[in-house]
Amino acid sequence: MNPLIANSLWFASCLPEALAFRRACHRVASTQGRVLREILKRSRKYGDVQSIAEFQERVPLSDAPLETTDPVLRRVPTSGTTAATKWIPYTAALQREFQRGIAPWIVDLFQHNPGMLGGRSYWAISPAGQTGDEFADDTEYLGRARRLVASMLAVPANVRHIANVEEWRCATLRHLVACRDLTFISVWNPTFLMLLVEPLRPEDLPELWPNLRVISCWADAEAAQPAAELARLFPQARIQPKGLIATEGFVSLPLWDRDGAALAVRSHFFEFLDKSSRPHLAHELIEGDEYSAVLTTGGGLYRYRLRDCVRVTGFVGECPLLRFVGKEDNVSDRFGEKVNEAHVRSALEGANAEFLLVACEDHAYTLYVEAAGKSDAELAALGRKLEAALQENVYYRYCRDLGQLAPVRVFRITRSGLIRYVAERHARGQRLGNVKATLLRRDSGWTEVFEGELVTA
Repeated sequence: MNPLIANSLWFASCLPEALAFRRACHRVASTQGRVLREILKRSRKYGDVQSIAEFQERVPLSDAPLETTDPVLRRVPTSGTTAATKWIPYTAALQREFQRGIAPWIVDLFQHNPGMLGGRSYWAISPAGQTGDEFADDTEYLGRARRLVASMLAVPANVRHIANVEEWRCATLRHLVACRDLTFISVWNPTFLMLLVEPLRPEDLPELWPNLRVISCWADAEAAQPAAELARLFPQARIQPKGLIATEGFVSLPLWDRDGAALAVRSHFFEFLDKSSRPHLAHELIEGDEYSAVLTTGGGLYRYRLRDCVRVTGFVGECPLLRFVGKEDNVSDRFGEKVNEAHVRSALEGANAEFLLVACEDHAYTLYVEAAGKSDAELAALGRKLEAALQENVYYRYCRDLGQLAPVRVFRITRSGLIRYVAERHARGQRLGNVKATLLRRDSGWTEVFEGELVTA
């Protein structure tokens, strides 16, 4: 099908939901109450709940999915970035809830970039070899629109059947280079795209895809630096940060030229825990404050702690705009030291490096850093800064006093830190398209992965 026809039909099919979302942005409280009632109608256990207050009183916060009364289409694994993999039941109701978030994003995207209607798209397709009953490729999140989207893909979906990463990359690049009318790229982590185009000369990228207008990818928290690198590699395109989209649910959607992504108020019922773990509803959030997201969905999740921290950056009408800050439950605890990623992130804020990673190797936390413009003395000072911050943690300080842990070490990465990190995560079983550049890793062996050496200055 001609891309202009396919994209126009897709745009038209999304309009009703986009208009409903815009109306809901001005009546968040009533919209969220209606969404909860719709979800509870399908619940055997909580179908008689009469109010939000009763729901919060009767239903405890949860870290695991419950069995849903709806038929399960498949069970989709979470990425397992910071905890053991969980299998999320994916139902028709959950799929509809995803569409309620995707549709207004697509309409907003085409309205601000009408030239994209006549072009083709690339949606991230990972190589084969994944485990479980995962989605075949990222377009499966699009539901009924998937057939329309498939007709104007720059890379056919069957490329995912290639198990070898290098063969997959060669095949994908071959299709992309042949697609002169590529206007849109959607990937999750920007490092996925960086790994994909690494064999190409950076100076050739703008000429290869002169019509590329938008790259949709993660651009918050640890993804901010690689997203900035993508912007340098593709100066002809606009980097649009994705909203917060998890396997468990669709939390927020990007809107053009907005600082933050709009809460998908028609998708799920949302609660937000403040720093005292007190729940707040969507219409009660305060600009500038940070919260931990809690979901209730049509996929069997009831008051499910997503453990993603967000900051409120503003509002569209009454609808809060959110920016992902980081995971709240990424804790490294080899000897009882309980090192938290949020603490590490705070200590390294403003480090101005191309790549940063902290992991416990043997008996010392190691700061892996790629920063070509910094001297060894500057990197050593950064390591001392991290050590001082970690010593503020009574558990870490106790482990240091006992001799269980040595002081922080610094390893200078000489090149390709992000690329090697992504490749290694894939080699360790992570789905390539979902690899997240978390600042703190709980596994080890990274000294053998990166090129470089320990800093002794």
